[in-house]
Amino acid sequence: MKTDLVEIFQTIRAGIQPYATMGYTVHENSETGYDLYSEKNIEQNGEKVTERFFTGVYINGNEVEVKVNTDEFSTKNQQLIAFGENTAGLRIVQLDDTKLKEVETLIEIIHTHFKEKEWI
Repeated sequence: MKTDLVEIFQTIRAGIQPYATMGYTVHENSETGYDLYSEKNIEQNGEKVTERFFTGVYINGNEVEVKVNTDEFSTKNQQLIAFGENTAGLRIVQLDDTKLKEVETLIEIIHTHFKEKEWI
């Protein structure tokens, strides 16, 4: 069980980093934040979209936040916290193998959604 926020952040970031080779671009890579975006130019609802948030992990106060893009994705059955329009995720203060698997599965689901929508 990990309780150190830096260790939790680094563990989750290590799981997210391989997605940078799957069509995503790193926008933030700091000691407290790491996020990935799709920069595929697409047209959606008559508007050109040049970048779309995919996922990120951040140390925020006394917790680590894992955020994912929920645009056109139903999160009804998920235990996710809304962080804003089209962004939801998890707040983590302790990380065990079960919670890490939950994070990895969530990101994998969102990645599959991005592929299905041809956003990457």
